[in-house]
Amino acid sequence: MTSIFKSPFWEAFGLFGGMIIGSGMFLLPYAVSVSGLWASIAAVILAFFAVLSIHLAYGEIVVNTEEKHRFPGYAKFYLGNFAGNFNKFFQIVSFNIALLIYGVLGGVFLATIFGGSEFYWSLFFFGISAGILFFESIERIGFLNFILVIPLIAVVLFLSFLAFIKGEVRNIPLSGSDPFFVFGIFLFALTGLSAIPDTREVLKSGEEARIFKRVIISGTAVPLILYIVFVFSMLMALGGFVPKDAISGLSDILGRNVVIFGALAGFLAVITSFLALAYDLRKIYELDIKAPKALARTASVFLPALLFVFGLKDFAQLISIVGGVFIAIDGFFVIFILREMRKTGRAVRRFLPFGPLQQALLFLVFTASIIYELVYQIL
Repeated sequence: MTSIFKSPFWEAFGLFGGMIIGSGMFLLPYAVSVSGLWASIAAVILAFFAVLSIHLAYGEIVVNTEEKHRFPGYAKFYLGNFAGNFNKFFQIVSFNIALLIYGVLGGVFLATIFGGSEFYWSLFFFGISAGILFFESIERIGFLNFILVIPLIAVVLFLSFLAFIKGEVRNIPLSGSDPFFVFGIFLFALTGLSAIPDTREVLKSGEEARIFKRVIISGTAVPLILYIVFVFSMLMALGGFVPKDAISGLSDILGRNVVIFGALAGFLAVITSFLALAYDLRKIYELDIKAPKALARTASVFLPALLFVFGLKDFAQLISIVGGVFIAIDGFFVIFILREMRKTGRAVRRFLPFGPLQQALLFLVFTASIIYELVYQIL
């Protein structure tokens, strides 16, 4: 049994799926309550299409490139120095904001479990994450994530079952005040681009390409199924009042012990995502900026912790902006890189059709997402 779970597929799935199942899940019930059910169904269909497309496209880029890079390195290699530097800037900013989000929520969940100050628990979260990242390899992080993802999924499903029993279908809002808000949250919650190069490193068998594609598809689909179950059960139980972290609103409905149980799931979700994303940021510093290893490992946790100390804590708005703007920009880069690869004949192993219609729809979806965030969340 142990040898099965230590297979390349499961280690890769643990790394990739563990990266995706994170803090975005706990904001989704609130986001759906803001946008309403019908708008959210349309949003999740578009978001899943967009995310799975760019996951497979980026996987194709990674598997057909011999040299090891992270996203900025691929942009520079295929699109030139300007594109590489532009992408590098956005990657570093978005990664640090995402890690900040995980740190904030890690503190919220730890404070719910043990009591005390969310601020100091967030600092503790950054500290233990730094310790793990400083000494662990990507293979061991992938296996650790897989071990953590198993109880995470079990706890979320159990919590959802209890909420479903206590809830009523009529509590689910069919319409909301902002039908577009939920889309950026779904993009954030489903995207795991940063873990794709790391996932390839875990897969060292002769059937790498076939296993790699299977990990990408299953690692994107399983979180979506989990999210749908979680969102519906939370909305049914919480009714008109849905807090931003979902879990804290369950105390009066399911009791304090269940809320602690849910907070444990939240902690597992954010730490698996944090480890995978921080490792990738560390590699950007090492491979694309040529920073010394010790400095790269320190900066990957220190900078988001510094942002936290300076007072950036509104995780709902931050998630919306990262999902709606930064991930959309990543999507454009993936499209341009894969187009260049296919034009030059370098994409020997193909993961998706990627025809003109698919590219046009992706452009439309990502452009609309950026415009919404700029108009309603930033300006």
